[in-house]
Amino acid sequence: MQDMSALSSKTSDPVNIFLIGNNPTDLGWIYKMLKSIKNRTFRTEIHFDLSNILKKISQFNPACILIDDNLERLKLIKLVRHLNNHVRTRHIPITVIKNSNYNEASIQEAQDFLLKDSLTSDTLDRSIFNSIRFKRMQRYLTVNYKQNKNKLNQFLKR
Repeated sequence: MQDMSALSSKTSDPVNIFLIGNNPTDLGWIYKMLKSIKNRTFRTEIHFDLSNILKKISQFNPACILIDDNLERLKLIKLVRHLNNHVRTRHIPITVIKNSNYNEASIQEAQDFLLKDSLTSDTLDRSIFNSIRFKRMQRYLTVNYKQNKNKLNQFLKR
């Protein structure tokens, strides 16, 4: 996982973003949007093929995964669940970039959703970093809860 300093400093190392989708035009547009963000540098890897995706993600070590919802609905749901539950990728936040707000909300495991129609480089930048912060806070709370669960139970029994 990338260091938190890459998130806070404007002159830091590039932030790794992993793009997944099946539409080269849409992913190219998102890539250009990432490159147009002035105060940060992103290193992006784009993948259209879902085979060996865990290995590719692990090798790239992204800070965030962006998924275009043009993937087949069932594949998208399975992919998000798999990434959220796998030991190598469950710490990485996932943002789904949607074509429409009217699709069923069946991908509850994603940290954020963005509509393509209203997407700007500014909203994309904010969403990526809010997702990263949220996922890290969630992980921090989970780890601390597990470590202090017995103390909490003893305190509540009094």
